[in-house]
Amino acid sequence: MSNQTIRIKKLNVLAKTPLHGSETAAGYDLYAATDFPIWIHPHETVKVGTGLSMEIPDGYWGAIFARSGLATKMGLRPTNCVGE
Repeated sequence: MSNQTIRIKKLNVLAKTPLHGSETAAGYDLYAATDFPIWIHPHETVKVGTGLSMEIPDGYWGAIFARSGLATKMGLRPTNCVGE
């Protein structure tokens, strides 16, 4: 397996670099770039920015999946419904 570099640019001071949640994690955790609470009401769609820009290498694919315990317990998911 080859190692590839994903270039990440922080677009604002609130942006956090994605991190592995554990040593065996398949992906990285993303964080909201906000300094205020976000309220999402039932059946409401809200855009939440990460404050990041990423350059995915050719031949690779980047996606966002709702896989955290919070997402599962609270019924939160991306609007494309991946990771249910």
